[in-house]
Amino acid sequence: MDKKTTLKDISKRLGLSIPTVSRALGGYEDISLKTRELVSRVAKEMNYYPNVYARSLVAKKEPSNNILIMGVPSVLQSIALNSYYAEIMRALHDESIDTDYRFVLSVGEADNNVFKDYHALIQNHAASAAIILDYLEDDNRVKELTKANVPLVVLGEYLPQTDLQCSVWTDNIAGSFEATRYLIERGRSRIVLVSGLKGQMVSKSRLFGYRKAIEEFSSPFDPDLVIDAEEMDEKGGYHAMVEFFKRGKEFDAVFCTSDLRSIGVIKALREKGFTVPDDVSVVGYDDLPIASYFDPQLTTVRQPTYQVGVYAIESLKKLLSGEKVASCQKIFKPELIIRQSA
Repeated sequence: MDKKTTLKDISKRLGLSIPTVSRALGGYEDISLKTRELVSRVAKEMNYYPNVYARSLVAKKEPSNNILIMGVPSVLQSIALNSYYAEIMRALHDESIDTDYRFVLSVGEADNNVFKDYHALIQNHAASAAIILDYLEDDNRVKELTKANVPLVVLGEYLPQTDLQCSVWTDNIAGSFEATRYLIERGRSRIVLVSGLKGQMVSKSRLFGYRKAIEEFSSPFDPDLVIDAEEMDEKGGYHAMVEFFKRGKEFDAVFCTSDLRSIGVIKALREKGFTVPDDVSVVGYDDLPIASYFDPQLTTVRQPTYQVGVYAIESLKKLLSGEKVASCQKIFKPELIIRQSA
């Protein structure tokens, strides 16, 4: 990881004393406006981010109790649909009722342009910690928040880089492996994978588990049996399956990386005249409440979603209070729930 820029580095670059640089960045009026503007510009060029807690201590000012909850736009839609992220949010809320913490939902694409707002919140003490709901490959949000040196919990397969970070997730490789192996054991040999959004680590891991089971218990991996869903809901599963039909590939089962996608897939199958599970077996992922009420009831991989959310907020509370977290990489085990669809 790159070395963080310090006040000393800025001081050396400008030929100013460290106290002068510090006071210039703090906006003290005994430092000329010209110098304050110069120091501020150079600090930005050097990617300098102050330590929230150090600044608060010097200013005798407590950091804000606001916690950024960060996700890409599809996550906001998913919360509205009462899916995985909604259960996470419920856990965060339930475990914070008796505290002073407030959540600020920050939804935006994970690119550099949105970080100006995050930095402003953090530097002005409007937010003092963050939770990332959807960890992406090469995630700029994590990089920038690491530079900002604030407590951070990542929901996903992330290796913490500092003592102020933790990560928590469910073993996606094991979950998809067990689901795929179950279908193979039931006699299915041409298993379609309706995968998740590109760039998400969870999609990569579930593909890995699926492929591992196929190669270990069935036949060589066929990439033409894998199709990405561009949306997180039923529409994503439906449209992905419709596109898959155009490939003209034989299949006898579908493994979907979410229950909502499974529902869309089953709709597309029925429109083509397939019955579930007689013609095609379908397995979902998450075990949302709708899984046991849908017809047929979904065979799916259950995630301890609520417990993941509880662990996330409890870990963040400890990071904020300076306590040690027992495990800064917590991995929960999934469970295959067998019902009617497979």
